Amino acid sequence: MYIRKRVPGKDDPFLVDMVVSNFQVRKNVIEMIIKMANEVMIVCDSNDTIIGFVCYRFRIGPTIFVDYVVLDTKHQGKGIATSFLPVFESHLMKQGIRTVFGTVDEENTDALKTFQHWGFKVQGQLGSSIVIQKDLSTPTSNQTNGVYSNSSVRKLATPPSLR
Repeated sequence: MYIRKRVPGKDDPFLVDMVVSNFQVRKNVIEMIIKMANEVMIVCDSNDTIIGFVCYRFRIGPTIFVDYVVLDTKHQGKGIATSFLPVFESHLMKQGIRTVFGTVDEENTDALKTFQHWGFKVQGQLGSSIVIQKDLSTPTSNQTNGVYSNSSVRKLATPPSLR
């Protein structure tokens, strides 16, 4: 498994379809968010198939607000996101990002518990969205001196087929 930057014309149809089919988000909403994204990191399996992504639009200094953390439902519950998260956080820290904010729908209690397990803390609520935050400068149990251990994810600049 590996992560890489998005290739807009090639990846976007897959990303939009994944969100629409797995999470019932309107197509025009996800298209707009991906188009406006500051960064989209793609998660691929060993067969170069896109199985998820994370994107954020808003960056203010060392802080970002993540719009989507998506893993295709067929791949959930296998530890993929847990392996991916440290690589993504390390990538952010190399860019000087120290704080990550996001929201979780109040009805999505499983996702909230997962984010809390990953070190995110509840900061408040906006409507039906629970605001979560993680300080990347504070080491967690799987992190030592800013370096994460136990991750089988590689980070690539471009997809293997485009090298």
